[in-house]
Parts: sequence; structure tokens; C-alpha cells
Amino acid sequence: MPPKGSIEKDRSIVRELVRDPRQSNVALAAKVGLSEGSVRRRVERLVAEGHLHFAAIASAPFMGRPVHTLFEIQSAPGATDDLIEKLAAMPEMAYVYHVTGQFDIIAVGYFASSNEMRTFWTGRLGNLDGVMESRTVMVLRVAKRLHEWARDIAIDDNVTDLD
Repeated sequence: MPPKGSIEKDRSIVRELVRDPRQSNVALAAKVGLSEGSVRRRVERLVAEGHLHFAAIASAPFMGRPVHTLFEIQSAPGATDDLIEKLAAMPEMAYVYHVTGQFDIIAVGYFASSNEMRTFWTGRLGNLDGVMESRTVMVLRVAKRLHEWARDIAIDDNVTDLD
């Protein structure tokens, strides 16, 4: 693990990028007190290590998929990993989680209509081998999303390590 001072420099870069992901390495370097080359190398390393991702995040309703649904799935013994792979390969699924509790899998999907979601749930999901039980939860309103959480944490300079 890199020294704590190095992690803090990386976090300061990430905080600045969350605030403004389109800024240049030169501008970023001036804000965090490093050289442009150091910032560029750190950003490249953070991306390569999977700690930082750059993405354009489109609104699902704008893209024609306004029906946001969570699927809670209980799998048959030994079927969880196979179901996770199948769900993750489906274009309707945005997130697939292996979880604890009553259900083994939570999947999040986006659909063009409630009828399309119902057809998916009853026709495709319900016919997958290994699904013992499934339940749906339709999202009425999204109050906060991950990238919005990242903005909040970028403002909080009191984030500490968990180790």
C-alpha cells in the first residue's frame, strides 16, 4: 500500500476531478501542488488500478428507459454465480449485486415501459434456471446516485482510511 501522504495526494487529485472532470492536468497540478507530469502519471495509475473511472453518465429517462426497477432474486443452492453472470450480460441490467439477506442477488434494470419490465420479469428472468423466487421494486424517484455521492465526498476533506 502506498504511504499515507501519497494516498492523500491521490485523493486530492480525485476530489478536484470530481469537482471538475474536464480540467486540464496543468490546472489540476496547480490546484494540488504537484507538477503536471506527476498529476498525469498519478491519474494514469489510478485509472489502471481501477480507483478512478471517467464516464459520461446519461439519464436513463432521457435515453428512453424511464422505468427503473430493482429485482430481488433468491437463487437455488449453487446457482448464484451462474445467475449473476447471466444477469450481468443482459443489456437491461445496469447493476448486479451478490448480497446477503433473504435474497442472494439484487439487480437494477432500466426499461422503456412498465409493460416491457413486466415482460422481462415474467418471461426472461422468471425462466432462468436457478431462480427460486424474485420480487420487484419500482423506483419512484432517485434522490441520490453514486456520482452525486462522489461530489459530496469530494467536498469532505475529513475522509479517513478504514485500516
